[in-house]
Parts: sequence; C-alpha cells; structure tokens
Amino acid sequence: MNKVLNYTKPILLIAALLFAKVNYGQDQPTIDSLFQVLRTSKQDTHKVLLLYNLSREFFNSDIDRAEKYSNRALFLSERLGYKKGIAMSYNNLGIINYYKAVYNVALTYHDRSLEIMSEIGNRKGMAGSFNNKGAVYTQQGEYALAIEQYLNSIRILEEMNDQEGVGKSYNNIGLVYYLQGNYDQAESYYSKALDILKAFNNQGVISDIINNLGIISFEKGEYEESLEYHFKSLDGRQGTGNQRGMATSFTNIGDVYAAQEILQKAMEYQKKALAIQEELGDKKGMLSSIQGLARVQSLSGNSQQALIYMKDVIAISSEIGAKKELRDAYDEISKIYIRQGDFEKAFNYKTRYAEMKDTLFSEQTKEIATNLEAKFENENKTKEIEILKRENEIQELQLGRNRILILSFTIGLVLALISVVLYARTNRERKKAFHLLQKQNESIKKQKDEKEVLLKEIHHRVKNNLQVINSLIRLQCAYTDDQVALDLFDECQNRIISMALIHEKMYEAHDLSNINIQEYISELSLNLLRSYRLNKHVELDIDVKVQTLTLDTLIPLGLLLNELISNSLKHAFTDEQENGVITVKLDRSHDGKFVLEIGDNGVGLPEDFTFNSAQTLGMELVVTLSSQLDGTIERIKKPGSYFKIEFVGLEKQRADIKSAMQSDAISA
Repeated sequence: MNKVLNYTKPILLIAALLFAKVNYGQDQPTIDSLFQVLRTSKQDTHKVLLLYNLSREFFNSDIDRAEKYSNRALFLSERLGYKKGIAMSYNNLGIINYYKAVYNVALTYHDRSLEIMSEIGNRKGMAGSFNNKGAVYTQQGEYALAIEQYLNSIRILEEMNDQEGVGKSYNNIGLVYYLQGNYDQAESYYSKALDILKAFNNQGVISDIINNLGIISFEKGEYEESLEYHFKSLDGRQGTGNQRGMATSFTNIGDVYAAQEILQKAMEYQKKALAIQEELGDKKGMLSSIQGLARVQSLSGNSQQALIYMKDVIAISSEIGAKKELRDAYDEISKIYIRQGDFEKAFNYKTRYAEMKDTLFSEQTKEIATNLEAKFENENKTKEIEILKRENEIQELQLGRNRILILSFTIGLVLALISVVLYARTNRERKKAFHLLQKQNESIKKQKDEKEVLLKEIHHRVKNNLQVINSLIRLQCAYTDDQVALDLFDECQNRIISMALIHEKMYEAHDLSNINIQEYISELSLNLLRSYRLNKHVELDIDVKVQTLTLDTLIPLGLLLNELISNSLKHAFTDEQENGVITVKLDRSHDGKFVLEIGDNGVGLPEDFTFNSAQTLGMELVVTLSSQLDGTIERIKKPGSYFKIEFVGLEKQRADIKSAMQSDAISA
C-alpha cells in the first residue's frame, strides 16, 4: 500500500486574550443576550468588552462579522484611551487575519498588541502575543523565529505557574518538529501537552491535540490508529460546534482512507471538508482539502483532474505565502507527470521542489549561524584591539620616562622640568581637543540616529492613522445598505490602503530615501485582487526594472496604479471569460523618463473612448495624477485595455533643489 502525502498540518493553539477559552461554535442565546446589553450600554470600557465578546462569538461562524466587532472595540478603546482594550482588539484582529491567511497584517497586529501589553505590564497578555507571533512565523515557514517566540511565551508562563498556557505552547513546538520531519520529537511534545491540558477539561483544545497525534500516526504508517485518533477528535469538535475543526478532521480522515486505497470514502470526506472551508473562507484549510482531492484523483488514474486541482493549490499557496504547501505541490505535480511519462515537466517541478525544500530548512539555520559567527568574531576583535591599546599605552609611558631621564642627564634638571611642563601642557591640550572632537562626533551620531528613529516613527504613525481611517470607513459601511455608497467606500479604502502601504514600506526600509518599487507594486496588486474577490482566476504580470523611487514620486504613482488596476478588476472580465491577465511594466526610456505600461486582456474600451469623455472620478484622478508626475497618458491600441504613461516624476525636482542648495552654500 502506498503512503499518501499528508497535506493537513497539525493544529496550532492560538492564544485568545490571556489564553482565554475560545468558543468554537456560535451560541445564539449568548449573542442575543450580548446584543440586548449592547443596545443600552454607555460608551465606556464595559462596552469595549461587550464588543470584544461579540467578536469572539462570531469567530468560527462568521469571520467578517468577528472582524467588524473587533474594529468597533478598537475604535472605542482608542477613543477612551483604554490601553488594555486596544491591546485586546489588536490581538483579536491578529488572530482573525491569521485565519484569513493575511500573515503580514496578522504579525503587525500582534506586534502592536505585544508593545501595549509590555507597556501596561500585562505579562499574561505578553505571553499570548509571543505565542501568536510564533503561530504566524510557523505558517510562513520561519521555524527558527517561531521557536524563539514560543520559548519567550513559555518563560513568562512558567514564572506565572500557568500550566495551561505552557501545555498549549508545547503543542505548538511539537508542530515545528513535525514540519521538520522529526516525528518522534513532535509526538513527545504533543503527549506532554495532552498530559498537562487534560486537567483543564477543555474539550476543544484536547480535540486539537488528539488530531495532531492522529497525524503523527499517519506519518508513521499506523493508519488504523490514525483513524481512531481522528474520529475521536471529530466527536469532540462536533460536540463543541467547531466548524473549522470538523473540516480539518474530515480532511485528515480522507487522507487516511486514501492511504488505505478506500478512494470513494476518501473523496467523500475531502468534499465534506472543502464545503465547510469555502463557507468559512478558510484558505489554509482549502489547500489541504484540494490537495487531498488531487491525490484521490491521481490514485483513481485521473491524472488530468489531479493536475487541475494541484495548480489551484499552487495559486492559493502563492497568494497567501504558504511555503510548505507550495513545496509539497511541486513534488506531487512532479510525481503526476512521471506517471504520465512527461519526464521533462516532471524534472522541472522536481527542481522547484528541491529549491523550495532547501529554502525552508536551511534559510533560517544559515542566517542564525552566520549571525552567531559574526558576533563571535566581532567580540574577539574588540578584545584584541583593547589589549593592543593597553600595550601601546604602557609603551608610551615607558618612552616618556626614558625621554625625561635622557634630558635630565644631558641638559640638566631645569631644562628637564621645563620639558616635562611643556609636554604635559601640550598633551593636556591634545587630550582636551580629542575629547571635544569625540563628544561632537557622538552628538552628531546621536542626532542622526534620533532623526532616523523619528522619521520611522512618523511613517509608522501615519500608517496607523490611515489604518484607523480605513477602520472608520469599514464601520460606516455596516450602517448602510446603499450599494452605490458601499462601492464608493470600497474605492476610498483601496486608495487609503495604497498610501498606507507606502508608509509601511518606509517604516521597514533601511534607506529612508528610497522604497523597493517591485515589492510595493506586487503587494498593492495582490491586496486589490483579494479585495475584489473575483470568481475567476486573474494572473498578475508584473515586470519592474526600476529598483527604487522616492516617496514624493511613489505616492501619486501608487494612487495611479490603484485606480487603473481597480478599473480592470471591476470592468474588464466578464462571466464568459474564465481567466484574465493584468499587466504592469515599469522601466526607464533612453532619455531618462519613466515609462509605465498597464492594462488587461479583458473586454476592452469603446473605440471612441477619450480621457475627456470619461466622466468618472477614477479617470479624472488618473489624468490629474499623470499631470502631477509631469507626464502624459495615452491609450495603446491592442486587444483589451492598455495605457502608456511617460513621466518625469518628482525625482528631477528633488535633484534641482539639492543642486540649488549646493550653489547657495558655495556662494555664501
């Protein structure tokens, strides 16, 4: 019997605030009661807790409503200056974005929650944030960083004698060992976690760990034992109404049946899982189920259908940054092509698999080893320099003494005393000048460092303020049913996000004067693609040969890209068109101008289209922003809708200002 590749990861235990118990199902009486109290509550900290609890109730049944009430709790907490409420809301939003597979946003929220928890001295909240950061790093394949965060969490929890929290962190460390293929070590940590957590009678958590033990049995080829674990876990999850957990159990049971070549049951359970995951919008879970369906199709001899499923896996994995799933998809596609006899394609995908595998398992290890080695060498060099300085000082003292003795014997005691006085005075003045210069250098360096920190903090605060504005708009959307108004709000949110992303990149950049434009355009395009949620496959063809741009140029350029890409996503692709391509190319011409080509292969524009005839705010913004960049825009005549924008940008203005300042300085 061939062993089936297991596509479902063991369950991570995500820490709600202070490791509070998470309700896995929607308790309607509790929700009704919370709404009743909410209607009559004042705008105080009690209302913050009501909104937070509502978000938790909706968590596993309606994640969009969960996000809505978390944002309302955050807004009220900031208005009241209630720091604990702010930290709670950030933590909750981080967990929500984790399950929506928006990992960078989730990490930002958890960093902010940890910062505030540390500020107010809430150690249990700090432990929860460390644990949740570890969960995000695990999903991103950053295993060394994940272990570091889990150990930070365990240290705090052991100091507080919080055994429940320690048990959850043990489970998560077990997952990291599982992902590295060390199944015995993973099983050891899962068993430790189960022994600790049984005492707390938390059926949801116990079901998750039993699920993990079932996966270990699967990896060892113990299929009957694995089924026993998974059905036991499924019973517990059904008892608590945990829809997400039930989907995971269905996927795992389907994998075991496939390994036993009971293909009809395998297909049945994978389809049950996929139906729940699509309803919840759980992209990570959808990956597991689609992979399982592909495997069953392959075992059934339907290689073409299996390839279709696996290419969906690659698209979703690339979108959410799931490196392990992407690696496994390359490996499975290679095996399918081998069975088809297409060895060239099989070799290409096997090569991609090997490259991704090396990246996952060696990237972090090499980086840590390099850092430790560099640190060790620097410490040794520092000690050697200190020893040489001491030896030089001793030698200088000895030379000085010998010089005084020679002078005293040759020109007499008086001249020797005069020489000593002159030497001492000169040496004192030299030291004084040296110390003054050293202080000036330290002062200049301190001012430079403070300015850089201040600039980064300004960009960070601007980004946070834009996110607050975005949250306000999202809250306002909940109070209107007017579709036209909702569409306008969505457009405003996308424009705000494009600007916030620039300031986020400035905050992360090592060189504050420039931003990596390739990275920015890619993230902006993916954010818009996720925002519009089209029911068809749209590819992004991004070719950027300009490495960096200044903030002055990038802000209007980002808004321009936002308008044109949004226009393509809204209007270009009809129901009859299965696939679409949006193209963005940025380069420099021979005369130094920037050339932006952007468009889509959709239905195209009317033949008589002109920018003067387009009476929409979006096209007005496009024309205005092109002019602001000191550029021109024209339509390219080819199938679809394509535009060419040549612009000078604000780089030239900055260079002119710098040249003028230098000329003034020379004149002065």
